[in-house]
Amino acid sequence: MGLSVTVALLATMYTLIESGLVGETERDVRKIADIWQSKREILDQTKQLRPEKTEVPVERPPELPDLSLAVEVPAGAVSMTAPQMGGLQIGLGGGFARDTDYVPIYVPQPDYPPAALRRGISGYAVVEVIITTTGGVRDPKLLEEYPQNKGFGKYALRAAKKLKYKPRVIDGKAEEVPGVLYKFSFQIAK
Repeated sequence: MGLSVTVALLATMYTLIESGLVGETERDVRKIADIWQSKREILDQTKQLRPEKTEVPVERPPELPDLSLAVEVPAGAVSMTAPQMGGLQIGLGGGFARDTDYVPIYVPQPDYPPAALRRGISGYAVVEVIITTTGGVRDPKLLEEYPQNKGFGKYALRAAKKLKYKPRVIDGKAEEVPGVLYKFSFQIAK
């Protein structure tokens, strides 16, 4: 009996599939998503205008009565009034401004000349620079190089361009300092 019911159901399903009734109904049906929006008016999406602030006329405060008292001070009494400072100025350019001299902040290590390094030669170079008002360096000049023509001067000039100083300050203003000498020493580590 179970076998006959199973065969009957299979035959029914086969006939339904072959007839194509199920396929056509699915092909014709299109699903449309439901979109729900609340009822809105244009006024819901506009910015609320606030009334402009009215300017309140500024009234001057009433004049205070003169409360100074005429008190007689005995001779030799200590004065409790604020001291008079005269023309004292605090800050740059005033009586407390510090004059400072130039101080090196950054001294780069120059590269060692490759030819001198291969031969094991040590030496030095003396460079003259101008310290600017910002603490930078300009116009480096080679004054002395020992031993001559071994590249120490060339590499010392490159390093001198990178020198940084705290500038000289006189009367609260930074000043340029010409003729500053710096000696770069080149020694091979042993």
